[in-house]
Amino acid sequence: MITIDKQHFKLRLVKHLKFATSYGVAIGQPAYPTPEGRFRIQDKQVNPVWSVPNSPWAGELGGSTVAGGSAANPLKARWMGITDGVGIHGTGDDYSIGSAASHGCIRMHVADVKRLYPLVPVGATIVIR
Repeated sequence: MITIDKQHFKLRLVKHLKFATSYGVAIGQPAYPTPEGRFRIQDKQVNPVWSVPNSPWAGELGGSTVAGGSAANPLKARWMGITDGVGIHGTGDDYSIGSAASHGCIRMHVADVKRLYPLVPVGATIVIR
């Protein structure tokens, strides 16, 4: 199970009903908030393709796609989908961790998301508050 504490920008992993580890994260900007509630990890991908949201946040890239593994892909190394295009992923913008900076996604340092990825199966519960 994963919990996301939006107020403190913290992701916590619980395994076998015991705290396992925690990581700092970035969350959605006020205009594009990270959803709250109970969800399940819907899908996982290594070097995911980025389907750019068609919104002002994305600028001229809106509605396009960026190849997985590309240096221009802000999802970086891993993707764990949650709901409606929102997921947990890496970021090259390390300065954004600890802030509300994304289009609703939960951003992690690339090394952290690579450590977390194999520990979280598809179907795992995620609680965001």
